[in-house]
Amino acid sequence: MKSLQGNLGEWCTVEYDFRVMAMNSAQDEYLIRGHNALETCVILSEDYARLFAKRKFMEIETVKRVLRGLNEKGVRYCLVGGMALAHHSIPRLTQDVDIMVLPEDLPLVQQALQGHLQRGTAVVLIFQVGETRIDILPANLRAKREAVLGAIESAIDDLPVKVIKLRDLILLKMWAAPERPERTKRLQDETDIVSLIEFNAGGVSAEDIAHVGRNLLALCYTPPDLDKYRAQINWLNEELEKLGLSALRYHLP
Repeated sequence: MKSLQGNLGEWCTVEYDFRVMAMNSAQDEYLIRGHNALETCVILSEDYARLFAKRKFMEIETVKRVLRGLNEKGVRYCLVGGMALAHHSIPRLTQDVDIMVLPEDLPLVQQALQGHLQRGTAVVLIFQVGETRIDILPANLRAKREAVLGAIESAIDDLPVKVIKLRDLILLKMWAAPERPERTKRLQDETDIVSLIEFNAGGVSAEDIAHVGRNLLALCYTPPDLDKYRAQINWLNEELEKLGLSALRYHLP
């Protein structure tokens, strides 16, 4: 058990022991005792963010209430972003809940989150529910639709939730990286890609990497697009070599 002093001078008692030595998997070392990766991510974003950022990034009860509402309305969705990264690798703080949704289910989302919409664009609807920011991302391309429909099951305190598959999360990161205008954000995406593969080295197949490569190339409508995504695939192949996973490389046509 640890006691940490909060920013307002009050003492916050945190009953989380991160030094769990009896592990069943590589991820267990990084989980709060008694919690899975999604729960650990939300707890970190609630309790530890309050200590170091002077506010909570989210509240676990709010996250559960939002996801329960989507479940009850039959919304086809999957968690992406920081929470999906937590599920597939090492949980860390995240500032929002990113949820990818089939476009035809957006009216159901708006019903579930009525009164909380802050702003929206063609690529994201941003809701604020108390301390928790919810980003709704329409799955407006074939590969994104397939990612939503092929999502895997997890849970937050026994509440069933859907999370994007590992290979589809890698695809989204590969998709996003070359589009980033800020170099630091691109490097973060690429760091996440390498971490996801390294952490799941035994669970990533050559077919998974081929899935990523094929879908990236399917987005190429112009010669500059082709150059951009071929360069990103070449980068991935180089990283696979460094990880000793050269057998997984995608051979560009």
